[in-house]
Amino acid sequence: MLRRTFLAAAVFAAAVRKRLRGQSRAELNRMAERQLAETPYKAAEIMKLYSADLVAVLEDPDSSEFMKAKACQRLAVVGDEWTAPAAASLLSDPKLAHYARTALEALPGPAADRALREALGALEGGLLIGAINSVGWRRDPEALPALAALRRGGDTDVAAAATAAIGRIRRP
Repeated sequence: MLRRTFLAAAVFAAAVRKRLRGQSRAELNRMAERQLAETPYKAAEIMKLYSADLVAVLEDPDSSEFMKAKACQRLAVVGDEWTAPAAASLLSDPKLAHYARTALEALPGPAADRALREALGALEGGLLIGAINSVGWRRDPEALPALAALRRGGDTDVAAAATAAIGRIRRP
């Protein structure tokens, strides 16, 4: 399934390159429609799913990045505490981490806080900064020791993000 989706995307990209060299717009539209028809889930269909189905999409290795991103967006609206581990599994994916954090920031209950705290020790670079920001937006006081340690670390960007998150958590 991924190979078919990748092939459709490659055909679409080739059509875009041809269009830039003067190819007809009608051919580009036909190729775009063919690619959309081959996508197993359209955005509107994913945005109608409920938590259990969304978790299944996130855990399915055949789900495309698009499908997982849309599932995370929908989880931000309908997700419960038990969906946090599925979203947290994407925190280390550079392409999907932002979508996973969007879902985790909106989920109720301590499971999302716990998942983000665990990510603070496992991520680095930009992914770590994103997780720090999400912890700050959720105002998780249990993350203060980890954030204080990150603030004293060697990376100035991580230290700045940790300082901002501490400020958000301590703010009344």
